[in-house]
Amino acid sequence: MNFDLVIRGGRVVAPGGVLEADVGISGGVISAIWSPDHDRDAAAASVAGSMNANAGADVDARGKYVLPGVVDAHVHFNDPGFPDREDMASGTAAAAAGGVTTVIDMPLSGQPAVVSLEALELKKKAAAARAKVDYALWGGLVNDNVDEMEAMSRAGAVAFKAFTCFAGDDFPYATPDVLLRGMKEARRLGLLLGVHCEDQALTSRGEAEAAEKGTIRSFLHAHSPLTERLATQAVLEMAKETGARVHICHATLPEVVDAVRRSRLEGVNATVETCPHYLLFSEEDLERIGPVLKCAPPVRSRKAVEAMWERVFDGSVDLIASDHSPSTLSQKNLAGSGGFLKAWGGVQGVQTLLPALFTEGVKKRGLPLKRLTRLISAEPARLFGLYPRKGALQVGSDADLTIFDPETQWTVKPEDLFYKNPHTPYMGMRLQGRVEMTCSRGRIVYYVHDAKTCDAGAAVPRKGSI
Repeated sequence: MNFDLVIRGGRVVAPGGVLEADVGISGGVISAIWSPDHDRDAAAASVAGSMNANAGADVDARGKYVLPGVVDAHVHFNDPGFPDREDMASGTAAAAAGGVTTVIDMPLSGQPAVVSLEALELKKKAAAARAKVDYALWGGLVNDNVDEMEAMSRAGAVAFKAFTCFAGDDFPYATPDVLLRGMKEARRLGLLLGVHCEDQALTSRGEAEAAEKGTIRSFLHAHSPLTERLATQAVLEMAKETGARVHICHATLPEVVDAVRRSRLEGVNATVETCPHYLLFSEEDLERIGPVLKCAPPVRSRKAVEAMWERVFDGSVDLIASDHSPSTLSQKNLAGSGGFLKAWGGVQGVQTLLPALFTEGVKKRGLPLKRLTRLISAEPARLFGLYPRKGALQVGSDADLTIFDPETQWTVKPEDLFYKNPHTPYMGMRLQGRVEMTCSRGRIVYYVHDAKTCDAGAAVPRKGSI
């Protein structure tokens, strides 16, 4: 049997555990995994050639981990509409450099917002033209488009996203009656509804008060833990009433995770995600770093950070996603944006998702690497119906994988980042573990020694199939 690519001698993180093995790839699919002491000629014909050519390549991964490609279930790539912030080309290049081989792009922060069939078709064209890794697309549930959900589902939206609070003039938040109707429709369509949970009444009042004070602490008060807890509980109650599958996006609080866990015991079909910035940064860091770390919900107390790690370890958190939300440098600059309260709210982090979690979780806290890959690969793939084609390193799965050097230490610098605008709260952070190479369906889309990416020929997903 001839292989297009062989990854040789790495520590392969497979569903059954970590094993030293060679991985053979043919036609974009993992076609063989075998022990290095096995007679290689019995498993494959000789392979040779240039890795850059990616034809018959033989990659030495000894001493490195071979991980399933990361499935980032929560990114905003702003394409079409705001190419000065990010687009599918730069966003997916950054993803590839971070070991991410599938992104699921959110319906807002672009123009137009993906709240109609026509807008979804524009997003599909942008993604097909520029994406360097595979992707799937969220549709949006806003205050007047429940009737659009079926057409968007048929056209390829794999899930719907709603807000319980102000999300911008082009993405009206779903009032409780619309959210309830949207859940019923999502259940009928068999699709997931993801929700940004903050209470509108409390946050709007808090934002008005914060505008008068203009401080970081007033912003934190406007987006207090109470706003997140109240909105989450309301969403879970509606899910219990409707039988819908709901996903609590970017949870920041252990109490929110606990509420989801309790609801599942009552038969509610609910899942919950968190993000690396809620596991690494605290309110004190926000005051130190400033607008680059501003997001909503905001980072919380150090006590909450530690408690969130406890939920990661005990399995209460279902998945971790980056919530990569890009902006221009001026939108994050105090002078250019008009002050902290007017600065863009969102964190850039798709490229650092894997190394940051490896550093903080695996190296510092002892999180098993297999558990980390479940949180960032297998579980998001399962949630969106992509597993085991995505999220698993096993025979028959797409050859989406990353070679990860666990010993390399590096400092995040602007020149390392593929973002349109090189800002991130991780800037200057010393990380351990670095992506050396990323393959999307067997094609090398990132190789650290070339510091470049190439197109992966991504296809538009339909109902969980990429």
